[in-house]
Amino acid sequence: METFEITVEGMTCEHCVRRVERALLSTGKAHNVKVDLSTGKVIFEKEESLTLEEIRSLLEGYGYQVKA
Repeated sequence: METFEITVEGMTCEHCVRRVERALLSTGKAHNVKVDLSTGKVIFEKEESLTLEEIRSLLEGYGYQVKA
C-alpha cells in the first residue's frame, strides 16, 4: 500500500467529509482515510490496484472535483 494525497473541491460541510470518506472506503482498496474540510486535502492509504481515474470517477459522481 502507498500513502496517497488528493485535493477534493466542492466539499462544504461535515456531511461532505463523511461522504468522501465512505465513498473511498467503499472501494475496499482505500484505508485510513483522513479528510481536512478546510484545505480540501484527503490523505489515505491505497492499494496499487486503485487508480486515480477510479478515484476521480467515484468522487466526481458525487459532484466533487478531484485534483491530484
